[in-house]
Amino acid sequence: MHKNLRSGVDPKYHPKRVAAYMDDLVLPIAREYHERLRDSGGGDLMSDYFEPISILSLARSLGLGHVDLETLRRWFFGLALGAINFECDPERQAVADAISTEITGIVTPVMQKLIEKPDDSALSHMLHDDMPEGEVRTIEFVLPTLKVLLLGGMQEPGHGAGSIVAGLLQNPDQLAEVKGDPDALLPRAVDEGLRWVTPIGTQTRQTTQAVEIGGVTIPANQPVAAVLASASHCESRFTDPGRFDIHRNEGSHAAFGFGHHFCAGRWFARQQITSALRYLIDHSPEIALRDDGPVQFRGWEFRAPSALNVTLR
Repeated sequence: MHKNLRSGVDPKYHPKRVAAYMDDLVLPIAREYHERLRDSGGGDLMSDYFEPISILSLARSLGLGHVDLETLRRWFFGLALGAINFECDPERQAVADAISTEITGIVTPVMQKLIEKPDDSALSHMLHDDMPEGEVRTIEFVLPTLKVLLLGGMQEPGHGAGSIVAGLLQNPDQLAEVKGDPDALLPRAVDEGLRWVTPIGTQTRQTTQAVEIGGVTIPANQPVAAVLASASHCESRFTDPGRFDIHRNEGSHAAFGFGHHFCAGRWFARQQITSALRYLIDHSPEIALRDDGPVQFRGWEFRAPSALNVTLR
């Protein structure tokens, strides 16, 4: 089942495909929201720049460009309430369930049209790709994966981008280096920011057999939470892991997970973040944090700066 699902998701989000369309997807959104920030002398980079880029670019790649920003934002927060509901709070679950039902109602007619008339949207690929001639995946089969993509992909690239900028703005010497050589150093800044504040804190799995890890035996059929945020700060791998440093050369981080369940949207997220950051840097000769005190981060399962209030010219 996992291979079947991935074979529908991967075509639109393969690295070569992403490289071919990402700037055309992101830059019009970045231009619109950057102009608003510049005209007002600054604002909150999270709510006024990175989150709109992240949300709208994913929706448009999926084929949901007709859904407005505030509806999409509400979808994310509703789904997130269910994803972080570890205490099984019925009120939280009711909100998540209602949002899930709303998404089903809006997306189902779109997929019904795509079954009859495929296009190049990710939703169309999820229905049609790698299927025997004349067959398609059912809407019921695709919907859960779509909701996972909405939850993990709508806000988290924007959240990751915000953490990267927070790291750069709090280390002006590194920001100056990136501005001086963005081709070489912006990808390093992206990598370090995603390690420094991992946007999604955990990945859950279930053991198929008893396994011993660190001297502890985990029985078969038990849920396990792999804490990606902790792995990306492992002292055995990273020197002074709480420090933001674009010049690290200590190996890969865990922000996108590992193995067969490695994040299907990794290339889309990285390129989206890079394009949004490059536009911001290239079109903001002066950008600085307002004097509101240190940047505050919020969230555990989904982590990001609470706000990034900046002056911008």
